Amino acid sequence: MPATSGAGPAQRVALVTGGSRGIGAAICRRLARDGFVVHLTYREAEDAAKQVAADIEAAGGQVHTHRADVAEEAQVRRLLGDVIGRSGTVHVLVNNAGIIDDRLLPLTRLAQWERVLRVNLTGPFLLCRAVVPLMLEQSWGRIINISSNSVRLPGAGQTAYAAAKGGLEALSRGLAVEVGRKGIRVNVVAPGRVRTDMTGTVAEQLGADTPADRWGLPEDVAGIVAFLAGDEADYIQGETITVDGGRLVIRPRPGARSVQRQGA
Repeated sequence: MPATSGAGPAQRVALVTGGSRGIGAAICRRLARDGFVVHLTYREAEDAAKQVAADIEAAGGQVHTHRADVAEEAQVRRLLGDVIGRSGTVHVLVNNAGIIDDRLLPLTRLAQWERVLRVNLTGPFLLCRAVVPLMLEQSWGRIINISSNSVRLPGAGQTAYAAAKGGLEALSRGLAVEVGRKGIRVNVVAPGRVRTDMTGTVAEQLGADTPADRWGLPEDVAGIVAFLAGDEADYIQGETITVDGGRLVIRPRPGARSVQRQGA
């Protein structure tokens, strides 16, 4: 269980969206291992969500699964009602759910653009708006939004995705200003290349191309999220923490391919 200090709650409840696979699944497992009661959401991957929950329970953790489309306001309201009904509140929100739909801008239809923004930006807005009153009431909370290095190193076809994640980082800074004096911390984690089921083949094709000489693992991101979810990160507010093995600090080579993918 994470160490507590001050007014921090002894029994903590975490809500993680997009927790059935990849980075989200690793975050759920890590927070459960740290003693959180984890509420995991998924949209379609029910079998994968059940497997994550089974892994957590086998390790002695507490977990609940919820099917929800976080881009739909009614479903977010229902989700929060279910979480509160089971656990009473939310101490930590991790907005990890997201989609990628890479298309060159001239070939992007309005409906495709709006869906990418709705899931990656409006969804976190809806969740933040829903949990902030709970966190204000208890004078303690952590909101951790998962962005992407595509904001800074977008690949071709990632205009909508990069715009949505850039908006998420701006949303996080704005909210951090609004709630910081109330004991609520809002921060962003921006993964670079992370090896998941989705990116395994691409990782083999492209190689590491980072000073760390490897692709990241979901657990690398989960460790940073776990730190931000605890009391030791209380003086970190409105920040974007990059987890990319050092790709941002290397000089780009002419003609180098830029590919960014992360699970949701």
